[in-house]
Amino acid sequence: MNSFISILIVNYNGKKWLENCFDSLLSQTYKNFEIIFVDNASLDESVEFIKNTYNDDRIKIVQSDTNLGFAGGNNLGFKQAKGEYILLLNNDTRAPIDYLEKFKDAFLEIPNAGSVQSKIILMSDASKLDVCGSYWTDSSFLYHYGFWQNQELDKYNKAMPFFSNKGASMMIRRKVIEEIGFFDDDFWSYYEETDLCNRMWLAGYECWYYPGAVLSHAVGGTALTLFHNSEIQFHNFKNKLLSFLKNFEVGTLIEVLPVYFILTIALSFFWLLQGKGKHFLAIYRSIWWNITHFPQTLKKRKIVQSFRKKTDAEIFKQVKQNPKLKYYYYFLTGLEKYEG
Repeated sequence: MNSFISILIVNYNGKKWLENCFDSLLSQTYKNFEIIFVDNASLDESVEFIKNTYNDDRIKIVQSDTNLGFAGGNNLGFKQAKGEYILLLNNDTRAPIDYLEKFKDAFLEIPNAGSVQSKIILMSDASKLDVCGSYWTDSSFLYHYGFWQNQELDKYNKAMPFFSNKGASMMIRRKVIEEIGFFDDDFWSYYEETDLCNRMWLAGYECWYYPGAVLSHAVGGTALTLFHNSEIQFHNFKNKLLSFLKNFEVGTLIEVLPVYFILTIALSFFWLLQGKGKHFLAIYRSIWWNITHFPQTLKKRKIVQSFRKKTDAEIFKQVKQNPKLKYYYYFLTGLEKYEG
């Protein structure tokens, strides 16, 4: 397979990561690709660095006047993309020279895959995984399988389907995007790849983890240092609820929403007891946003449901897995300490 790959890299004040990322991409054994570098109004001379450092016709620079987030930035970059396959790649990553060579073969091995995530290991500790992917659970919170676990274990080194891939290293068939749409601009950042994967599943495609391709990731190198965590949580919970309302069948919503509201409200008071007032408010801001945008959500829902080919129950049968109860304790106190 000698398919053309468009690599989308969305950047916001991530200049310190770019040399590692671009040097590794331009050293790939597979040459049939383009890099579309989308800059979200950075203030750290990221664009100037790329222009002055790399003289390669495969690099296209797209500049936004405002920070469109991960969702809007990728949507902007996709308008320039020519590839049969679209690779989403974080700027705080480093790829071995055979990354693209091996990654492209995933779609030959998994013919019904709409998207595939590579194996992602921590840049700070190569013995540990970032995450394999995320399962749906009865709690409505995702189970991030393999999070910071020993990447050499056999169970993390086989291809398997997941409810959601991680957008740090995620390759998508272009024809799937043309059929179901790309990211929802209202998401800005967080949970956007899960929403996209959910739509792939209900359209009859599958989302897979493929350990044959490997990438190193600094894990949230940009977001964790530039945005207050309460704002991250606002977008995370706003987007989760929006995704549920768009994608799930009515029967599923009747089951999921009471559980979701009970657990998120409990979480808000857990944060309040910790003195995290902004986190407490983030939950209610996310609910209020969805109330005020409900008419627009109904329009989106009509479009999504029009291409549904699988029931939620059929999807969950493949990609729902409940973790041990202790997972939720570590989810609150520090998931990096969890040993699955």
